[in-house]
Amino acid sequence: MKTAMCSILFLLTAMTACTQEKKEVKLPLYANAKMKDAVPFLTKQKRYIYVDRTDLNPISDRYYRQASLFTPTGFAVVVNENYEYSVIDANGDSVIDFSDEEISLNSVNGLTFYKKEKEYDKKMPLWKWDWNIMGSGVKKEQTYHKTEIGILESGQVLLKQDLPYLENHVYLNFVSIDDNHIYWNGTLYEIKKNSLRKVEHNIVEMLQDGRFIKTSNGGFSLYGSVSKKAIHSDMKGSETLSIRYGEEIITLEEVNKERHEPEVPKLLIDGKSEDVYAFPQYDKVFPKEIKKATNVQIDFIKKTGLVYSINNSPYFLLGVFNYDHAVWAYDWLYIDTNGNVVDRLEHTYHFKVRDQVGNLVWPDRKMIFPDAMNRERWKFGKITSYSRMEDLYIIPIEDQQEVRTKGVWNSRTQSWEIKPEYQDISVLDVDKGIYALQKDKEGTYILYDNKAKQQIGSKAYDAIHSDGLVRAIGTSGELTYYYVDIYTGRAYREDS
Repeated sequence: MKTAMCSILFLLTAMTACTQEKKEVKLPLYANAKMKDAVPFLTKQKRYIYVDRTDLNPISDRYYRQASLFTPTGFAVVVNENYEYSVIDANGDSVIDFSDEEISLNSVNGLTFYKKEKEYDKKMPLWKWDWNIMGSGVKKEQTYHKTEIGILESGQVLLKQDLPYLENHVYLNFVSIDDNHIYWNGTLYEIKKNSLRKVEHNIVEMLQDGRFIKTSNGGFSLYGSVSKKAIHSDMKGSETLSIRYGEEIITLEEVNKERHEPEVPKLLIDGKSEDVYAFPQYDKVFPKEIKKATNVQIDFIKKTGLVYSINNSPYFLLGVFNYDHAVWAYDWLYIDTNGNVVDRLEHTYHFKVRDQVGNLVWPDRKMIFPDAMNRERWKFGKITSYSRMEDLYIIPIEDQQEVRTKGVWNSRTQSWEIKPEYQDISVLDVDKGIYALQKDKEGTYILYDNKAKQQIGSKAYDAIHSDGLVRAIGTSGELTYYYVDIYTGRAYREDS
């Protein structure tokens, strides 16, 4: 995904963002400065100046109360002594003037998207007053967010409106579909001259390979990659699935049933062909007939409560919830598009299936950490694995003394990459194996290189973000924010 978010420094209200004072004279950045190598450096005076991360030489003479990293497109958010926000370019010039509106950035496909937001109380009409029956008065105002989202390169404004604080939130979660298309806020856009042109709207789910699902009149339509015509239309959600086995029709009731109704049902049925497509990618037709199965497998299928499509394979998962386990889990069978049922997959398909709230469904704990390996009789929490982690999983455990910790397990080698001795584990760089580890509850985090099997640097922090932003607590309890190199532990701050 071609996305780079501005530091969380500007997403947390507890953190004041960076900028320059209006009265300061703007001095140009050095012409040979490479902004991709620029990093905010914290001085003894608790102000930030941009330096070259390699030699720490200043590349600007301006100081800020706070400062973000530059985006790949060459912009940064800064805040001045009056706590006013601005966006500067690689020359140090303001491209968004200073104001009391909070600003955040996100760069996608070579474009820089900004969000300006300000909270305020809006007077409401009489019929929207909040009457307190306990006699503490009448609230005549409601909190709103004045919100604007647009593109820096072209000045195009994509959204500008006042949003009720408790009802609506709009985020800079732009997603690259391909080099020429971006998805955001239910709409697919085409990039034209640094601006966006709407291609499709009312999109409720983006799928792999640019496919997407739209909703209209209570039904759903499935579209191909940037397609103007639906591949399948008039699709309806269902929790019932029927499949023929010889002369028998097996009807499964309450398949993929949710406690809360999902925006897109996990089973979609084409109104014309009655073909069934399954979550998560709705990429192939579920077989209408079972052609090969044993009597034991048929008995299993009749109890099936979960049907998921396995990405990039001809198979579907068939899950039966096992109520007898101390830890809730599913038992599995597999059926391919031709109707052949198997107990296990002969080929290795590198896939992971998550439910609609992101919990890992397959592989399950028994596949990742077999019962035979559980000699300590641990209980297990929800297992986590991120994109490109492959065979690595963050596993929470609870021992016989009810002490809860986490570790990183390698399912291929059946061994701990990081022993389950930590309260919290955060992945900072998947490819290079960089983690943030918290040893004690409410304790600090260290940087850890899993490939070298050693701590990075000697410092510990109250919090560590993947872009290197850290939070440290001083001896008197004050909070300090600055950047470090997560690969070497080098701190971009002046010793106090």
